[in-house]
Amino acid sequence: MITRPQGVTGELRVHLFNPDSTLLEGLDEIFLRPPEEEIPTLVRLLSWRRAPKASLLRLEGVESREQAEELRGVELCIPRSVLPPLDEGEFYFVDLVGLKVLHDGQLVGELVEVLDYPSVECFKVRTEQGFIEIPNLPAWIEGVDLDAGEVHTLDLGDIPVQKKG
Repeated sequence: MITRPQGVTGELRVHLFNPDSTLLEGLDEIFLRPPEEEIPTLVRLLSWRRAPKASLLRLEGVESREQAEELRGVELCIPRSVLPPLDEGEFYFVDLVGLKVLHDGQLVGELVEVLDYPSVECFKVRTEQGFIEIPNLPAWIEGVDLDAGEVHTLDLGDIPVQKKG
């Protein structure tokens, strides 16, 4: 995700969900998806480099701080074909969106987003009462079954519900 401009020449500071990832190396193009938009836009990636506590990139057509500022909050997307193969039991967060969330076989809700907080990733789940955020930790998540389209949870008793708008 693009977090903010870096300097005055249009360079962008980005947050990578995996800070060790090198997937941007060697890519000529990436997709940008602004919040609330379904269809991403393909743009040319001019450069990518690591900086202390950040990754920095340049995109074609972004040449000023003002243009870079307009991209704050835009999600970076790469073609699935460049993602490395997964080991048994691993999954990409994007594959979790839309899965049913169950507790003891009972439907809790639908996973609508994976939130990446500094200390933990959380699964945002839409329930009948509102939204809940379940930490992606063994104390709360029993397992993920992509083939069945399900996330299985453990005790959710202390998780507060955020009321719907």
